[in-house]
Amino acid sequence: MKSDQAHSSYGFLLIPGFSMVALSCAIDALRAANIETGTSDYSWSIISENEGPVLSSSGIGIQCKSLEELEHVETIAVCGGDSSHSFLSMQIEHWLKMQARKSKMIGAISDGSFVVAACGLFNNCRSTIHWKCQSAYRERFPDLDIRASILEVDGNRFSCAGGTSSLDLMLNFFSESLNADAIGRIAENFFHDKIRDDKQLQPITSGYRYAERNTTLSKALVIMASQLETPIPIIKIAEQLSISHRQLDRLFARYLGKSPLLYYREMRLDRAAGLLRQTDLSVNEIALGCGFQSSSHLSKYFKTRYKSKPLQHRFAK
Repeated sequence: MKSDQAHSSYGFLLIPGFSMVALSCAIDALRAANIETGTSDYSWSIISENEGPVLSSSGIGIQCKSLEELEHVETIAVCGGDSSHSFLSMQIEHWLKMQARKSKMIGAISDGSFVVAACGLFNNCRSTIHWKCQSAYRERFPDLDIRASILEVDGNRFSCAGGTSSLDLMLNFFSESLNADAIGRIAENFFHDKIRDDKQLQPITSGYRYAERNTTLSKALVIMASQLETPIPIIKIAEQLSISHRQLDRLFARYLGKSPLLYYREMRLDRAAGLLRQTDLSVNEIALGCGFQSSSHLSKYFKTRYKSKPLQHRFAK
């Protein structure tokens, strides 16, 4: 075991609607590290803007301590979820900036990146966020160095995409104080056979899910995902793959049960839905940014897929 433990006390700052699985993966990793080392070196506290319960995205409440009780923590992780893009708190912003002035390790889990970035704490460093929020995150913070990796650690800032990537984040932190065998045993405890780092990209397109089943389909989906703002004709995608339009039609029908044109349109509609909920961009701006000719063009297809108009979707709970 290495001797100098850099990260031992953690404060998990919960934002209403936080991801329960991301939080539990991080905390359970700390618990497992204490069992592995036979110590209680790793400690954690759960905090919020106000003392009391905070509801997760699944509706489960977690009892929290207040900010003032946790001045001693070395590492602060802001745990976010589906609604973090709209979270505003001057108290939390002031507190995080104050902790940053003390040179503490501060970062985000899942959509908590919205909160940390809004405080200016990701300026001049790399950050990441869950792939479903990537478009909105880039729109809101265009000057940040935003990556598609599952986690980033840059100086005294960190972020991860949420889900099980928070387990990987903790395992990477453990490398500063534990040897590889100990970290491997902690990972095995969770049937986690590969410890991922910032070189691991998020599967931001459905293409990755089909890579082993059909590489041609996978490549088609990756091409589509890279051309959401300026969609290219399906025949051009087929030409890039050196297959006929009919062959591409058959692949999509077999594996996805729909035509390439419909699937491509749904990808652009899904991006539009995310931008509607997570940004203040106008419907027309979103339409153009997702490859539709106008807001009315977007609305026509949007209502078919989501059973509501774009603005109704934006303000739906």
